[in-house]
Amino acid sequence: MSQIRIAVIGADHLDPDHHIALNTLSESGQVAAFALDAEPTEAGFDTLKSAMQTDALDAVIMSGPRGHLADWLKFSVEQGWPVYSTLPVPNGIEEMVEIRRAEQIARGSHLQFGFTARHHQSVSTALGKAESGEYGQLVTMRAVCGVAETAPDRPIMFEYGAQILDVMQAFAGPFQDITGFADLDRSDVSGSETNILATLRTHAGILASLHVSATQWRPTFRVELGFERGYLWLEGLNADLDYFGQEALIYARTDGTGAQHETVDRFEHSNGALVSLTAFLERLNDPSRPKLGTSQQAFDTLNTIQRILAADPIYAPIQERQVS
Repeated sequence: MSQIRIAVIGADHLDPDHHIALNTLSESGQVAAFALDAEPTEAGFDTLKSAMQTDALDAVIMSGPRGHLADWLKFSVEQGWPVYSTLPVPNGIEEMVEIRRAEQIARGSHLQFGFTARHHQSVSTALGKAESGEYGQLVTMRAVCGVAETAPDRPIMFEYGAQILDVMQAFAGPFQDITGFADLDRSDVSGSETNILATLRTHAGILASLHVSATQWRPTFRVELGFERGYLWLEGLNADLDYFGQEALIYARTDGTGAQHETVDRFEHSNGALVSLTAFLERLNDPSRPKLGTSQQAFDTLNTIQRILAADPIYAPIQERQVS
């Protein structure tokens, strides 16, 4: 397969990072992208089915709108088509269960979610250092993710909140014990929370805290990792939509009495979306290639989000919180 032909569902909702990545792949001759209607209507399904059946298309990218994500993903997976979601999670755990059920029925299906933050250079470098063992076991983690504002179709907890939670779980694994609080000064629109605070603990006893905010006037993406023998701090995220500051990895070892000389590595490029999309394309040509952004990864992240929201004793009764 020389050039991979992709239908982009909801192309007008495509975020700048994925847009730039698609342009890069298109300019290199690897991809030809076509925009299709984002409405999950019978006519929309028939149009896509016809294009796939006549070999006019090879794969599907789903970028929006968020409220239609689950319908399009479920339909594409049921047809056995390769499908990539630029959004990291759907609107609720019930939708995720339905998507995973369709994936299990369609044996060999190729479904990938856009968990792009963990593939940024700063994060992948930090993961390499953590996995080397030189810092010992991870003990604590503290994370802050925030922007100055958000929109109804881009709920902070289900987008960048999902990305930073995925990064946290990349280092610590899934969380077992969770407490959470959501702001009370909010509208009745689902997904309109502007501040969420959580404390979390893994089965192994790693303690973590998380603050996701839509009133963080200085946009922030930070994960502080405390190990037995030192620390790794992730600061900033090179993103073209919300600029969190230049990516940096700050790290130091300890000799038991204090930290040794601190090192700061800075990273120039925003490569997470390109890495994620490239892995998706590589698996089209070679199914034995590693699979990124699995539905299990999406399920674990979404499950943690909903457990955080449901843990608030005041918030929980209002919540079965699906995002519109």
